Amino acid sequence: MSYRTKHVFLAALAVSVPLQVNTAFAASRAPRERAARKACLTGDPAKGVSILADLFLDTKDPTYIFNQGRCLEQNRKYEDAIARFEEYLVTTNAVLSREDRESAEKHIATCRETLARERASSSATALPQPSTLPPPPAQAPEPAPTPEPSRPVVVQPAPEPLAPHGNAGLRTAGIVSASVGVAAVVAAVVLNLKANSVVNQMETTSNGYSPTKVDERKTYETLSWVGYGLGAACVATGAVLFGIGLKSDGGSSTSVALSPVLGLGQAGALLTGGF
Repeated sequence: MSYRTKHVFLAALAVSVPLQVNTAFAASRAPRERAARKACLTGDPAKGVSILADLFLDTKDPTYIFNQGRCLEQNRKYEDAIARFEEYLVTTNAVLSREDRESAEKHIATCRETLARERASSSATALPQPSTLPPPPAQAPEPAPTPEPSRPVVVQPAPEPLAPHGNAGLRTAGIVSASVGVAAVVAAVVLNLKANSVVNQMETTSNGYSPTKVDERKTYETLSWVGYGLGAACVATGAVLFGIGLKSDGGSSTSVALSPVLGLGQAGALLTGGF
């Protein structure tokens, strides 16, 4: 082998060694990137972010920082995701393309909007909700106690004064009393006529006499005498009251009361008072 040939072989060997190292390193990253992606997709962002952090430290590739933000965003860790995207913008400020910068800023805006909606929804849920329980059943009013039946109180009527210091009242009472007396006398006359009619029937007819007719005649006769007595008493009382009323006009003080008097076989009125 000539020198040139040996020199060319050594040069080729020197170039091929770095290429093999880079290829081997890239091959070792693939399983770790796959593990990080799987952890993020299966709801384990802590593991995924940890693997991506190791890859960034080994390669100094800021793309792994961006992927940390995407992993956190997918798992609804919006505040942490915003911090990763902002770190990505700062780390790659000198070499970041416009498309990469716009993509990171878009993810930041999306995370902030989603985070604001979640906070608003949480605040609305935390507010006290109106009670949906049905109102308690209304209690039926207690029945009112039934009053005990009152017992009638018997009060003996006291003789009422016809007219204290009365003049026109006494005269009116006298007229009324006399009218009642006249009516009683008229009733007594009618009853007496009925008694005489019964006697006439018993005397003029052959079968007119009977114990019933006798009792009927006695009843009519008794009532007629009661009517005579009551009528006479009322007429007399009316005359007295009328006279007292006339006398009261002169200024005298009078207190008179009229009480009916009834007894076995008699009827009348009792006049009491002072002049």
